[in-house]
Amino acid sequence: MDRSFPQQSSSHQIVARYARCWGVTLLALAMVSTTGCIHSILATGIYLWQGGNVVPAQCSELEEQRVIVICRPPASNEYRHAGASRNVGKRISSLLAENVVDIDVVSPREVDNWVDKQDWENYKDLGRAVKADKIVYVELDNFDLYKGTTLYQGNAEVHVTVYDMNQKGKEVFSRDLGQVLFPRNSGIPSADKPVQEFERQFVEVVATQTASLFYKHDPNVDFAMDAIANR
Repeated sequence: MDRSFPQQSSSHQIVARYARCWGVTLLALAMVSTTGCIHSILATGIYLWQGGNVVPAQCSELEEQRVIVICRPPASNEYRHAGASRNVGKRISSLLAENVVDIDVVSPREVDNWVDKQDWENYKDLGRAVKADKIVYVELDNFDLYKGTTLYQGNAEVHVTVYDMNQKGKEVFSRDLGQVLFPRNSGIPSADKPVQEFERQFVEVVATQTASLFYKHDPNVDFAMDAIANR
């Protein structure tokens, strides 16, 4: 008697794969209350659903380099958003240190000390002072947390330039991220959460979109971040 089992059809295999992915995603969501890392968990679920797709870095100039990150606030509201721009710079520094191969990131504290004493136009002097190979210069042309008076919707315009200090400060990479919105499609009531919490979330979005120019990453993370805006 033939005791062999029939092979699953391709359609059954696809259904089984999606069922496993959804199972992992739902299990991860069930863990949110104990871990608090909802954006990472959602990103992981989407990553599995997409089959683990990643996109390559747009710029590999920072690998095996000593790098300093400088984030400049909007010129029209320099003092109003100085704290947010510093936090964006710090988070970009952390993400680069975690994800770029053999990078040496200058401490954001050195940037803060310099900003308190120098003019923004002298950023290459700071690069030379800390013996940086590359400067990642992030300009926030706009940074706002509100849509109207009663809704949150983060809105920033970001331009990124990399300068090579070993080539006399030559520009080696430039990218305009354009308008960064969070959440993308609509605002959320400002009564739902403190402004400090929403600003932290928006800083994470801006920093992640900026830093991911320099390492391979899951392109669907932004959708996962949108999912936490209403929580």
